[in-house]
Amino acid sequence: RYIESLVFDTVYNGLQTAHSDAHITAGYDEKTAVFPCVVVRQTNNQPYRDSATDDCAENHTRLTFEIEVYSDKKDTGRSECKDILKDADEIMQSMKFRRIHLNRPLNVNRTLWRQYARYEVICDKGIQVTKIVDGQEVTDTVYHMYRR
Repeated sequence: RYIESLVFDTVYNGLQTAHSDAHITAGYDEKTAVFPCVVVRQTNNQPYRDSATDDCAENHTRLTFEIEVYSDKKDTGRSECKDILKDADEIMQSMKFRRIHLNRPLNVNRTLWRQYARYEVICDKGIQVTKIVDGQEVTDTVYHMYRR
C-alpha cells in the first residue's frame, strides 16, 4: 500500500466519526461536489537529501499533503470549515505531520467557504511486512514517519 493511500484512509476514517455528512475525496470538482467537501491530496514527494547515500539512493522523502475544506452554508460555512479542519489537523499530527501553512483564502466562487492547511513529514521508504489475516497471507508496507 502506498503512503498516499495510507494517509488518505487514515484521514477519511477519522473524519467519518465526527463528520459523517462530509464528502471526503482526493480531488475537488465544483460541478459534482457535495458539501461539506474535504479534499485530501499529496502535493509533493521530494527526496530528503540528508539521508541519501553517495550513490544517490533515497532512504527518506519529504512528503507534503494538503487538506482543503469547502462549505456551502451561507451563515455557518466558516465555522463548519474550521471545525472539520481542526479534526483533520489532529489526525495529521497524530501521524507526525507538522502543519506548515493554514489559510482561509477568498474563494473565486463567493457562494462557498474554503479553508486549507498544508502538512509536511519525513518518511522512510517503508518495509514489507507479511501477516496472516483471516487465514490468508497479506503483505503490507509499514512506513516510519518523522517530524523535522
